[in-house]
Amino acid sequence: MTTLSPKCNEVFSHVEFCPSNRIHSHSHSPPQLFLVRPKYLLSHPRFSFVIFYLCFNQIYNNLVSQAGQMNLHHIPNDAIQAMNGIACVLLGPLIQSIYPLLAKYKIPFGPIARITVAYLTMGIAMGYAALAQQLIYNTGPCYTSPLACPASNNGALPNNISIFTQAPIYFILAVAEILGFVTASEYAYSKSPRNMKSIVQAFTQFTAAVGSALGIAISPVAVDPKLVVMYACLAGVMGVATVGFWWVFKGVDREREGEGDGVDGELNVPG
Repeated sequence: MTTLSPKCNEVFSHVEFCPSNRIHSHSHSPPQLFLVRPKYLLSHPRFSFVIFYLCFNQIYNNLVSQAGQMNLHHIPNDAIQAMNGIACVLLGPLIQSIYPLLAKYKIPFGPIARITVAYLTMGIAMGYAALAQQLIYNTGPCYTSPLACPASNNGALPNNISIFTQAPIYFILAVAEILGFVTASEYAYSKSPRNMKSIVQAFTQFTAAVGSALGIAISPVAVDPKLVVMYACLAGVMGVATVGFWWVFKGVDREREGEGDGVDGELNVPG
């Protein structure tokens, strides 16, 4: 039986076997893959992003439909989401420049704090989407039945509200995307054990898939006039997720400050 060295226990505390000890094993069985404890993967901050993905994915479906209910000013409703990319290009360098400034004044803003702010920002984006949808319903000619009433001229006439009312959503989503996805990807890769990096990245895609599956699950309520409630519920769930995420992982930033970046693969998760 393979015995773990103290160094192996320190670095690979969440893995059953340590590669440095495999060479001392007298077993003649073929090399074994690492047996990863599920607790490590499921407790990693990156895997709490399911609801985050669910909300962000609205940009590809329901927000496109929402844009189609507004006065587009000759802009295709599926092209307005390009504003999210523009916002990322504009806001990315600005947000990145804030980190050194905060460090200069010794204001802690570690990965967990950034992701928490990203969660909060995503909730705000969904809240604004609910507000935009309510403004659509408050406007004629079709009010709560956009493009579906006789006054819409067979769906050719949207409610009389400008598409630019929706524009702030894409900028808010960009802030959440920069603080959330970028920080989480960097953190997940740098803090994963060396022999688990590809597994962690694979599970990252799994969380995205679960978020998409949840989007399919809520599709029956993504219809007029229920959209305001749907966006409001997403905002509320995102708010609960924000509090839950901070409560579970709040100690990680403090440990990181006290220990530095530490050994590659170290992640002390509460509980």
